[in-house]
Amino acid sequence: MRRRLARRLQQPEYITEITDLASDGTGVARIDGRVVFVSGALPGERVQLRICRRTRSGDQAVALRVDRPSPSRVVPRCEHFGKCGGCALQHLALDGQIAFKQEQMLTTLQRIGGVGPDEVARAVTGPVWGYRRRARLGVNRRPTRGEGPDAGVRIGFRQRGRPFLMRLRRCEILDHRVGSGLTGLAELLETLEVRECIPQIEVATAEGSVALVLRVLRAPTEEDCRRLSAYAQARDYTLYLQAGGPDSIVPLWPPRPVPLEYSPDGSGLSLVFEPTDFVQINVAASQ
Repeated sequence: MRRRLARRLQQPEYITEITDLASDGTGVARIDGRVVFVSGALPGERVQLRICRRTRSGDQAVALRVDRPSPSRVVPRCEHFGKCGGCALQHLALDGQIAFKQEQMLTTLQRIGGVGPDEVARAVTGPVWGYRRRARLGVNRRPTRGEGPDAGVRIGFRQRGRPFLMRLRRCEILDHRVGSGLTGLAELLETLEVRECIPQIEVATAEGSVALVLRVLRAPTEEDCRRLSAYAQARDYTLYLQAGGPDSIVPLWPPRPVPLEYSPDGSGLSLVFEPTDFVQINVAASQ
């Protein structure tokens, strides 16, 4: 404890200007000639920061206080933002996010291919929230005895910059049919005999369809299957179990699931896909 406290007290703090955004959405500054990547900061802001880690490529820091906020700064909608690694730019207004991603694309084309466009088309946009139809959620469980609020099954993405799993109560960017029900899903898994043998859940949605694929390291009991089937039936989900590789995926409910499908161009033609197939996660961006 004393050693950790001593290291924390030795972490230097600075007040500086943020000049750019890195590709992962962290702010970029320069202090004493060194590049500093500042989590939670935006270009044009003056922030007080603390250096957390020093590397050859640059220092890692967190913004402790924003003394002069950017006009593009907004209040993140998600309660987990800043800790969860699922997204990185909720504190930046939508127009700023689009401009940042467009600049990243143009810079990459120039740097790698040596090419630049004669004209830049208007960005393809869609819903700001609930747009993500594909995701792989991590699952783990902490023992319930004497562990307090962190005990039990947790479902979520990895923490930002860390390998540990977040406990998400809800996810604002995931399809709302799934993102709004993560707490209930975790409570269901906690009732299963195989609750410690489910490392991940694949999520895939389409218009009118939601599919979940539970990776199981041990075969669920009959009672487990009954609980899972009842949960899926009540929410009109399609639920699969996966014991091994992709070829091991089998439907649990309903026994003969309706395939997922969507129209890539908005016409009457549909593309049928399996829950683990790759499709563009943003529906609007694929049309």
